[in-house]
Parts: sequence; C-alpha cells; structure tokens
Amino acid sequence: MNTTMSSLSPIRQTAIISAIAALLSVAFTGTVYLLFFGVDDRFWPAINMSLLIPWAITIPLGLHMSKQRYKLVGLTNRLKEAQTKLRDANKALEQRANFDGMTGLLSRDSFFHQLELMRVDEKANVLMIVDVDHFKNINDNFGHPIGDQALILLGKVFRKTLRDNDLVGRIGGEEFGVFLPETSAPEGQIIGEIIRHEIENTIFEPCHNMRHVITVSIGVTDIASHQQRAAILGNADTALFTAKRRGRNQVVMFEPGMRAKPRPVHDTVQNLKAAISHSNFR
Repeated sequence: MNTTMSSLSPIRQTAIISAIAALLSVAFTGTVYLLFFGVDDRFWPAINMSLLIPWAITIPLGLHMSKQRYKLVGLTNRLKEAQTKLRDANKALEQRANFDGMTGLLSRDSFFHQLELMRVDEKANVLMIVDVDHFKNINDNFGHPIGDQALILLGKVFRKTLRDNDLVGRIGGEEFGVFLPETSAPEGQIIGEIIRHEIENTIFEPCHNMRHVITVSIGVTDIASHQQRAAILGNADTALFTAKRRGRNQVVMFEPGMRAKPRPVHDTVQNLKAAISHSNFR
C-alpha cells in the first residue's frame, strides 16, 4: 500500500485519502445515528454533513501538504546540486594541487610526497632528474606556446615508457623527476637510456614540415636507506650537471667524488662583493 501510494502524484494521494475519509465518516456517522436515533428526518442531512466535512478538511490540508512537499523536494534538489558542485570544486582543487596543469604529470610537491611514501629503506630505489637540453632555444626561436607543446609531448613519452608503479613529475620549468621503486642502479641507468632514446626519436614539429630534435640530459642516483631527501636530490643534480658538462644528451650515474654543480653566477658575484667590502673595512 505504501509503495503504491508513494508512486501517485500528491493531488491523487489527496483525493484518495479524502474519499476514504469521507466513506469512513459516512459509515461511522450512519452507524452511530441508527443505533441511537434510528431513521428519521435528520438522518440524511447528517449523512450529507458527514460526507462533506472530511472533504472540506482534507482537500485544503492535502493541497497545503502538497505545496510543502514541492518546496521540500526543491530544497533537496538544490542541496544535492550544491553538494555536487562542492565535490567537483574539491576534485578540481585536488587536481591542481597534485598534478601539473600543462603536462598532467605529478606536481613537484606531490611527486616528492609520494616518493617518500613509496620509498622502502631496505629495497633498492632510483631517482633520476631529466632536463631538456637547450630548452630556452625552443622558446626563443618558436615561442612559448611551442615550448609548452614540447613539454606536453615529453609527458606523453614518460607515460608511454615508464612502468605503472614508477613516479614521474614536473619538478621545474623543463625539469622532470622520475622515481623507480625496487630498481637497482644499473637497471635505473638502462631505463634512463630508454627514456633518452625515446625522447630523441620522438617526432616534434614546431612548424609545418620542420622537425626539431629534442634531447635530454639525465642524472641518475640510487637511494641509500640513510640518505635524506636533500642529499639524494644533490646527488642526482650533480650527475645531471656532469651530463650537461660532458656534452648533453646522455645519462650519467652519480659516483662519489663527482664535481658538484657550481653556485649560480649571481651568488658568486655577491660573495666576491662581500669579500671585497670586508677587505676594505679592515
């Protein structure tokens, strides 16, 4: 009964309830009147009143309840729409926070956060930093939108080349981080060579019928259980600097004793000025 009634429109529900109430009222009134008074001149007027009163009460009440029900349904629908918009907004914020908007790869913070979660001390892990060679020339010669297309293309190469459990993120302008869990240093170097080869042989046309070969330099380091993130990044960055210094478009594995990347010229000039000022003061 409840299922059947709930499937009807509010107006039909009101009409059915009013009819039932009227019938019950007539039956009750007629029975009581016959028991106490029998059939007389007031019997039919009493029956008529008992028939009209339930309709007079239930119809306005039913219409009022219908209006309230429509308001409640509308309010519920608006609440659902607001919840859906809020969920979509939260997903969009999460997407912006965790992923790079251009390449679709992990953002810098998300990449290193997940690296720490996936890093297992007793297992071999590898970190590599991939930097596009002469990327400034692409922007200068063809424009920044073409440079953006090059980065998007690299993101596709990473996704196609790497394994499902590998991490890759954009950690700088044209710099990418790749974390290879449960991977030895020799295996990491091989994977780095595969990435370098795939990128070099990927067709990139900044203009119609004009192919530009993109190359990358890659610094690779294994991750020791006792190392902090700064030390790991320093080793990978040192290996990357060595690859650049040796001519670019190559993969270099970090080795103890490698010359670290020098400080930027700005820092060197500032240190020199400070030293001269200190000497003059003395």
